[in-house]
Amino acid sequence: MQVNQLRHVLGRFLCVFIVLLQAVTFAAESPWSRVVVIGASASGGFVLAEPFGGTNTTNCKLHYYLDAALTTPHAPLKNFGTAMFFLSPDAMAVQEIQAVTNNRPTLVVAVDFLFWFCYGEQDSEAARAQHFEYGLKLLEQIPCPLIVGDIPDASSATNTGIIGSEQVPGEPARRAANERLKKWAAAHPHVTIVPLAEFMRAVKSDEAIKLHNATLPAGSTRTLLQADGLHPTPRGAAVLSLGIWDAFIKAHPKISAKEINWNATEVFQAGLKKAAP
Repeated sequence: MQVNQLRHVLGRFLCVFIVLLQAVTFAAESPWSRVVVIGASASGGFVLAEPFGGTNTTNCKLHYYLDAALTTPHAPLKNFGTAMFFLSPDAMAVQEIQAVTNNRPTLVVAVDFLFWFCYGEQDSEAARAQHFEYGLKLLEQIPCPLIVGDIPDASSATNTGIIGSEQVPGEPARRAANERLKKWAAAHPHVTIVPLAEFMRAVKSDEAIKLHNATLPAGSTRTLLQADGLHPTPRGAAVLSLGIWDAFIKAHPKISAKEINWNATEVFQAGLKKAAP
């Protein structure tokens, strides 16, 4: 009995030691060294006319624009996000988390990873909340700096048929998920929240969007979202990328804003070049 208890204690000690060692290693490296993207269709790229992928879909992949915005030396970004995430969020999420583990990133961007842990068909709102908790639990396996997006209101996308009304959480459930996300992030200091909900609201309303020290004027932002009302266009992916980096820089004041190119047009053009075959 004492031997088993000793093994249990040593095993737990070893796990804690490994996590602490990883944390020290990440702290010593630049967050830009090895950036990995995980998530669903906003990350992996999606165009309704190309359900199995294509040139336009490739141009919508988020990592090309995140990469294009970085001015400091870094390895090419890896993107494990997929438009197929909605088919089986639990299984896809586990695969993506495993990919993160295998690649030992210094920063993970998961801006739409939690979307289908709040959206999707559920038997009850209680089950929806439980599913959201599972998504958070999966993200807890990531020890390095982590960027996640909050849950947007995508109910208007039911008008285009890209999602069904039965997949959309009620407004109280969506707000509860975002409040839970805030509390969860507060308990995990390495987590940065990107206001994806506000980004989508502003874009759908064609309102002005502020990015660091620049502003995209009202009347020019609706084109950042595709006609399906849910997925970003290539230019939208570029602007979203800058919004992601803006949130991260604000949360980490020791990181210089000069490490990012804040010119949305230049990032868009450079991202398209990176996406070209």
